[in-house]
Amino acid sequence: MENINANIHVINDEKFIYKIESVRQIDSSEYALSYTLELVAGWDYINPDNNDVQGFVSAKNFIDAVQIDFMSVYPLSESLGERLKEEGYKVIDISNYNIKEVK
Repeated sequence: MENINANIHVINDEKFIYKIESVRQIDSSEYALSYTLELVAGWDYINPDNNDVQGFVSAKNFIDAVQIDFMSVYPLSESLGERLKEEGYKVIDISNYNIKEVK
């Protein structure tokens, strides 16, 4: 597994923001790569006492099931960008997002 030396962040339709952390080659009949995406933040209520205030909160506020995502890419037939789009992800500039540490 190789760490990625770039800050590539993506957001999905459920408003979870992930950072693409690492990539490894998959043992299969076709050349394939598996990317690991780690949760950075997600959309939720910022203050549990005020249900009208929503925003992005840090990953530690979410259950384990959404903390990591994996994506397989077959680079001989598709690009990482194409695969991200197919899976409902969009590359973003993380500096455009205000992420609160706690709810």
